Amino acid sequence: MENTLSLLFSFTMLYMASSGRLRPYINMLVIQGVLLFLIFNELFDHINIINYCFLAFETIVIKAIVIPLFIWKIIKKSETYIDTQPSIPRFYSLIASTIILFFGFIFAIISKHHLPVDNPLPFGISMSTIIISLLFITLRKKILTAIIGYIMMENGIFLLSLSIENEMPMIVNMGVLLDLFIAVFILGFLVKRINRSFNGDSLDKLIELKDTENDN
Repeated sequence: MENTLSLLFSFTMLYMASSGRLRPYINMLVIQGVLLFLIFNELFDHINIINYCFLAFETIVIKAIVIPLFIWKIIKKSETYIDTQPSIPRFYSLIASTIILFFGFIFAIISKHHLPVDNPLPFGISMSTIIISLLFITLRKKILTAIIGYIMMENGIFLLSLSIENEMPMIVNMGVLLDLFIAVFILGFLVKRINRSFNGDSLDKLIELKDTENDN
């Protein structure tokens, strides 16, 4: 069952690579949060109640509800609903993501026989997710899509930790989650400041920012 859920998770990555609208991105983040919760339930039959409550809170409450709602609030305030300035056509982005995912499947087969990995398919898909997220961040120019890309990458790291550990490394995930919160809030603040100053939220606007002290 965890393999089927992991495949569904990979399909969300392909959909996000092919789409340019921000609302579907938010929907996919919600689905990813739910899928991570279901994968966790499949992989860990015996776990103490504290770890279970933490993971349920992290996946369902934080990943599937709080973060998507926060990002959607930023989208509505910035009135940016579509990424119209990808560095390459989305079709090529989809092809690149498909190739990366294919190699993730190959890596899963290799890891099954040569690496001490308990769940090879989730492991391969998680590695592909991290690489696709980096590609997503690099090729999309909107700051909002960069925020979403970071969240996608954190979801990939979370899936990676599920696939390689018999027991959940709670401290590691708490650290990653804290870093993610900091990044989201800082980038959200940055979006509002850039919109206010430059009437746009493209990453290209960042090169126009100057230290006011240097101008004095």
